[in-house]
Amino acid sequence: MPLTEDQKQILKSTSPIFKENGKEITSILYKHMFADHPELLDIFNRTNQKNGTQPFALANTVYLAIENIDNLDVLMPQFLLIAHKHRASTVRPEHYPIVGKYLLVAIDEFLGGMGDPAILNAWSAAYKIIASAFIEIENKLYDELGDKYEQGFLPFKITKKEVVASGPVVAFTLERDDGKKLREYHSGQYITLRIKKDGLLHIRHYSLIQPFDGKTYRIAIKQDADHEPKGIVSNEMINKNKVGDIVTLSLPAGTFELVPNGKHHLFIAGGIGITVLSAMIHDLHKQGKSDQAALIHCVSNEGQAVFADEMRRILSNDQYYLLLQSRHLAKDMIKKIITPETE
Repeated sequence: MPLTEDQKQILKSTSPIFKENGKEITSILYKHMFADHPELLDIFNRTNQKNGTQPFALANTVYLAIENIDNLDVLMPQFLLIAHKHRASTVRPEHYPIVGKYLLVAIDEFLGGMGDPAILNAWSAAYKIIASAFIEIENKLYDELGDKYEQGFLPFKITKKEVVASGPVVAFTLERDDGKKLREYHSGQYITLRIKKDGLLHIRHYSLIQPFDGKTYRIAIKQDADHEPKGIVSNEMINKNKVGDIVTLSLPAGTFELVPNGKHHLFIAGGIGITVLSAMIHDLHKQGKSDQAALIHCVSNEGQAVFADEMRRILSNDQYYLLLQSRHLAKDMIKKIITPETE
């Protein structure tokens, strides 16, 4: 049902509250929702809940959607990115009314419990429009995977585990364990691992680090122990899992990809951020187009330069730049490398 003019005016007058205080409002939402529905923690990254990343992301999405409620199409790139993450985390249509309910609870609580029906009704109507847009996209993404089994978390065996850089950074090679066909992906996509620790489920997305080979998925994980809250999935994978163990993951997702028909590609990575870009550079090399690539990789020290040997084999000295904590040099290099045709 479309919004009335009165509802649009209410949203226009109250949306600045979300712009300034959105993270606080969505933190209230999650507090009440998880208290009443602890099972929903299984589809959220618990670390991102603790460090505030998830409440901030939701607040930003809601604010932008409200600001563009009459033309959500302009947000389609952002909606697609989020929808892919939702599909990868197994968010389902039935979860949206629950979030909507607690969004209204949070707004009302933040506004002092006024319970103004006009305000809450306007936000409820807007939320339903936004939720419908996400559900439509996500249903299509689920349908692309085929049957219900393929849409969930599937068993994969660790066939190789190797330290590829200091930190440590550990690469895992994963092979489907149920005998079914491996789903293809494009460079730039990620898989979502789910582990169980202390009786609780935890998920995290990891970029695929090589082009599709038809046999395995490969990811690289950095030990996440130098800040709080620590990355639960990353540390469990590195410290506890070994070759032969079975892990569960959802099939590849993500909208990040090489620019089609690009003539020159500049990749810039900080530390472990090289993972997703390495797949793209390998992809160009596979196509015989590695001469179209340039890479700037910024790291704290050379020991942390993940895939440095691989990149040196693919890229020449004037295509691969390894910088040790030199932001001003990176700026100069970008100016040097970039051309009117650079993506």
